Amino acid sequence: MNIMSLNDYQLVKFLLTKEYMLQRDLSDKLSKLKGKNTKQSNFSCKLKREHLTYKELKQICDILGYDLYLKKRI
Repeated sequence: MNIMSLNDYQLVKFLLTKEYMLQRDLSDKLSKLKGKNTKQSNFSCKLKREHLTYKELKQICDILGYDLYLKKRI
């Protein structure tokens, strides 16, 4: 799938739907992984504002069981 046309929010929502996971559950797992207590509403706002860092995207993909890789366009 080409994710270039999706923003942060759309991508995460797509993956959550595909994995039958709630955004709240993902937020809880991210909090545990980071060792910080981040509120679900803060995570939701961050997604909607499109302020995910690459590190956070990698952590989300890891939690959901996906790998990120780059592929040169032909």
